[in-house]
Amino acid sequence: MNNDFQEKLKLYKEEQLSQEEMSQMTDEINKYIAITEYLNDDEKAFMDELKIQIQPNLQREDLTAQHIKRKVNSRIVLLTAFTAIFIFLGFTILFFTGSKITTSLFALDHKEIYVEREAVVQLAQIFQPEYVSHRSSVSSSLFAKQSIHVFLEKKVGNTKIDETEISVKYHFGRPVSSADFMAHRAMFFYSDDPTSVDLSGFKVLENAPQGTKSKVYVSFDKALTALEIEEQFIKELINSNTDNTSLDFMPIAAIGSEFLIANPSYYQMKTVYPYDKKHTELLEDNVSMQTLYEGFDNDAHMASLIGNLNLIKSNLDLLEAIYHEKMFEDTDFDALIAQVEDNGAMYIGMYISADSKALLAFKSNPHVQSVTVEDIVIW
Repeated sequence: MNNDFQEKLKLYKEEQLSQEEMSQMTDEINKYIAITEYLNDDEKAFMDELKIQIQPNLQREDLTAQHIKRKVNSRIVLLTAFTAIFIFLGFTILFFTGSKITTSLFALDHKEIYVEREAVVQLAQIFQPEYVSHRSSVSSSLFAKQSIHVFLEKKVGNTKIDETEISVKYHFGRPVSSADFMAHRAMFFYSDDPTSVDLSGFKVLENAPQGTKSKVYVSFDKALTALEIEEQFIKELINSNTDNTSLDFMPIAAIGSEFLIANPSYYQMKTVYPYDKKHTELLEDNVSMQTLYEGFDNDAHMASLIGNLNLIKSNLDLLEAIYHEKMFEDTDFDALIAQVEDNGAMYIGMYISADSKALLAFKSNPHVQSVTVEDIVIW
């Protein structure tokens, strides 16, 4: 826009032009307005067309961005999942490998656990002599944890009166006390007072029906050897006219006046792994000694008692795990063993099962101080 036109436009607004100039200026302005409107319409059409062309590209770009975002998120999820799986697998492998290494280093092997189980059975016979064990088992778990289970039965003849279980847990090859289990040991008392006689148990036997079996505890007025028990008691039963197939015998030994334990045959216990050929001779010796023990041989009973004392001496921690008490902490086992070697196995009582009426033969025995009937069964 030149200066002349601007000057005329100023005069036009002030209405200082001639009529002819006013008419010409009006025409010019109208032309300018028409051109401007034309250019505005053309620009709008161009912009609309441009928007139409750009919009698909923007949509495609948006879709592409969303697709990329989804792929990234999917990869993050997969990476997280795989990482978690690998961590879990690594921990599991480490856990079981550590357990296997720990078990191989510290747990009892199959030979050791076999002998340990035999020891638990024998100790149960010593401290719970009214029970017998014909079944036991071993279980194992991770990180050198093992358990020995000994199942005990109180039987008279063929009748089972009661049953219980001893369960011992082992951690790293050592027995530990468990709050889940505690056994109760039998307690024995001995008195050499000649006035403390209780024969009321014979009245129970007299009233028992014919053909019944009874388990009794007989205490003696003095300590007797195995051979003396056979002569004074067992032969009386054998010579009776009753069925003695259910006769069962467990002697209670006294070392001094306070140390009282049962003396089950030590020769039935396998102190070594029996399937090693190097132990064949020892096991054969046990068979012959068992025959002597059952024949009431004094030397065999003495050797059995010494074996049981050594077993107790070397398993005080096992006894504590079973019975939850520190047993024989101040006991001098070497002195006790020396005393047994000097005096032999001396018994102050016995558990015995036989025909109820046959047991009445003990009534006239001068060595009977007391008789306690534990159980009576028909068969």
